[in-house]
Amino acid sequence: MPFDPSHVDLLLQYVLLVAGEEDKHTDRQLGPIHLMKYVYLADLVYARRNQGKTFTSAHWQFDKFGPWSQEVRERIEPAFLVIGADKKISPSNYEDKDDGFRWSLRNERLLQEREWKLPADITMYLKRYVDRFGQDAPSLLDHVYSTKLMLSAAPNEHLDFSLAVEDTSSAVPEPRQLRMDNLSEKKKKKLKERMHALQEKQKSRKPKALRLVPLVKNPRVDEVYEAGIAWLDDLAGQPLTPGEKAAEFSDEVWQSSTRKGGNVS
Repeated sequence: MPFDPSHVDLLLQYVLLVAGEEDKHTDRQLGPIHLMKYVYLADLVYARRNQGKTFTSAHWQFDKFGPWSQEVRERIEPAFLVIGADKKISPSNYEDKDDGFRWSLRNERLLQEREWKLPADITMYLKRYVDRFGQDAPSLLDHVYSTKLMLSAAPNEHLDFSLAVEDTSSAVPEPRQLRMDNLSEKKKKKLKERMHALQEKQKSRKPKALRLVPLVKNPRVDEVYEAGIAWLDDLAGQPLTPGEKAAEFSDEVWQSSTRKGGNVS
């Protein structure tokens, strides 16, 4: 499906309006880094039950700031101008970086209106995400970096939303509950008698005394102890010299099975 800017605008506006319900004024202010990640999570939620198709049809890729879509980034300001959101400039502390922006808007009528236009799955999860992460960028980035799509891609690669599709073939069926109403009076009576007998048996049992491991008040420190400590130190190898260090990793690390072993929600 082609990219749909109206869907992106709808998501951006909804996220900002949900944040606008927060008690603290500062918690209502979201920047591009937050907004982009919430739209990504919305597409991820939608793709799970729609054969890998996203709600926005935007192109997402692995960026140093997490999931990134230039198409979504370009819709932020236009989407907020339409609804009259407040825009605040945050001066950068670094000479090589541009000033940042924060948007905010509190409007219950608009919130309800946007919520009606979105799929229920998206609104339910986005409310939870915004309430959980808010404008806490480190926690939000940690969450999106640990999603299955990010763990299965390398920097600058396209994110494959088909990986988010739910596998219903391996779903475990819910156990059937035994309902007393479906039993005959005779079976009900026997079941109650057995339950009563088990309760009486449990009452008659004496609780076992807990056996705790005795506390060593004065541990022995002798030549055996010293030899053991020296042996452990030797296993650790030579100590590193103080100073800055540089670690190099192969590009193959991005596709390693170890990366895919984390939280693959």
